[in-house]
Amino acid sequence: MLGDIDKILMNNEFSQYINLVVSGTLYEFLEHRFGVELGETFVNRKEVKTAVFQVLFTDNRFLGQEHAKLKKMFKKMFPYVYEVFRQLKSKDKTLLPRLLQSIESYLMINVIAKRISIEYPDAPIFTIHDSISTTEEYVDVVEAIMKEELSKAIGNAPKLAREEWCKSNMQKHLESLKEKTKVVA
Repeated sequence: MLGDIDKILMNNEFSQYINLVVSGTLYEFLEHRFGVELGETFVNRKEVKTAVFQVLFTDNRFLGQEHAKLKKMFKKMFPYVYEVFRQLKSKDKTLLPRLLQSIESYLMINVIAKRISIEYPDAPIFTIHDSISTTEEYVDVVEAIMKEELSKAIGNAPKLAREEWCKSNMQKHLESLKEKTKVVA
């Protein structure tokens, strides 16, 4: 099947999936469909994201489990996407998430951050997973380079969101980190 990947990627299902991912609306789309079709409700976006991670990154054998109704629903909605992911995970369930992380880090560090550092050597940049932090002076050029390079790499300009680092936002993040440490500790 992966030998015919170019034909598979051209179908409407893949186009829809790619558009949902690039537009940043995959979680909302799946939340709605899971609600309508399965009666599933989620408290917040984080809960939806956790459910989607379970759908995408669990072992293929999880599909046979009683608690796999979301995974089964995803397979029904996106059978070709599911099949590509299934084959990628067929020998090692960690391959898909590791592959996606590798692509993300390569693009952020080796492509985007490198280009920014060459074109704007005085711009302070700090990569944080799929984000780049900089000063207000360089926000527009960093965003433009990110959009351009991501468009070249994935074929579409993804939806990017800015987050200002101010005292109130830092307090919010600090509270979130405190909650996470309670879970771990």
